[in-house]
Amino acid sequence: MNALNRRDWLRITGVAALGLPLITSAAPDLRARARKKLKLGIFTSVYAGLPLEEAARRMAADDFHGVVLEYAFADVRFDPWAPDWDKARLIKDTLAKHNLKIVGLFGYYNLVDPDSTRRQRGEQRMQVLIENWRQFGCPIISTETGTFNDKSEWLESPENLTENGYQTCCSALERLVKAATKTGAVISIEPYWRNVIDSIARAQRIVQDVPGLKLVMDPCNYYRKEDLSRMDPMLEEMFRAVGKQIVLAHAKDVKAAAEGTDLPASGQGVLDYPLFLRLLAGLNRELYLIIEHLTLEDVPRARDYVLGQFEKI
Repeated sequence: MNALNRRDWLRITGVAALGLPLITSAAPDLRARARKKLKLGIFTSVYAGLPLEEAARRMAADDFHGVVLEYAFADVRFDPWAPDWDKARLIKDTLAKHNLKIVGLFGYYNLVDPDSTRRQRGEQRMQVLIENWRQFGCPIISTETGTFNDKSEWLESPENLTENGYQTCCSALERLVKAATKTGAVISIEPYWRNVIDSIARAQRIVQDVPGLKLVMDPCNYYRKEDLSRMDPMLEEMFRAVGKQIVLAHAKDVKAAAEGTDLPASGQGVLDYPLFLRLLAGLNRELYLIIEHLTLEDVPRARDYVLGQFEKI
């Protein structure tokens, strides 16, 4: 590959739409599946410092085909708490002009936040998105499940692990899914080991307890430091348990840290990417793989790292 530039390699391997070759003697059909089904995407916040038109042009030039929309660019900002639908249409149309599909709406908030003011603000934004997702052309709205820690939505709390904590989260998700069902929206959650839905077992339980709930598959979020030594069995277990509910996937990395794990950009940790990508391709349906936890300057490196992992399957 060193003898080829990136454009040549993408052309030769057919990955212009992330139709990436999955090279495995055990399952050669995964090559065709990946070419047809898997596409690369990005969070728009990575390009938020640029004007909308330039951001869209850059995302397309960087070989992305889908985006998770976070609403703000240097010159255009859609405020879900004071919606200006002309701005929403401008964002949607500009992205579409550059063949960028909105594949997820950012609705993340702490579902069980002990601070009722913050929690209600998150609920208000989610309700606007549920009722108006057609303005963006994307029904998938994603959120974390939250924590009872009153200092940070990304830190654990003993109450997260209790049955009462689980039921509080479950009730919040039931309300969201009920509202979404009325409008055709889809609520998807992203589990994280420091949140209420913190494990494969709880992820499996919540999608059973809340029919219609879907998942964002980010395997790095499930690993506590002590789990890293059994990465592959856990990856396989994730897909057995909740593979049917996956509507988006995230691409970042994971590594051990003093206080648990760090979650850097792709290629800066120890995630078994070939296995992860094999499992995604094995679902045999269209999925967007959204690269995250990176800066604009790091986009080429992280993107090419992910692309390169397909050759290792």
